[in-house]
Amino acid sequence: MSTIANKKATSIRLNANLYACIEKLAKKQNRSINNYIETLLFEAIEESRVPNEETIEAINEVTNNRDKLQGFSSVKDMINSILNE
Repeated sequence: MSTIANKKATSIRLNANLYACIEKLAKKQNRSINNYIETLLFEAIEESRVPNEETIEAINEVTNNRDKLQGFSSVKDMINSILNE
């Protein structure tokens, strides 16, 4: 399936100076302006996502129990620890 089939054509108006900056940055990365803008938008969406409740709880659990966490020097040590619980 072509990636073009998954795209929605749109038109936006940009300040001429902003467009020139985008064009310059896209060229530095050897990308099309469209691809460059699309990538920036995807990155902005990813950065704006808020973790779900389960993830927030896990983050808080690790943060609040940092002193109780066990470190491992290798994956093998970690697996052995899990298997011996």
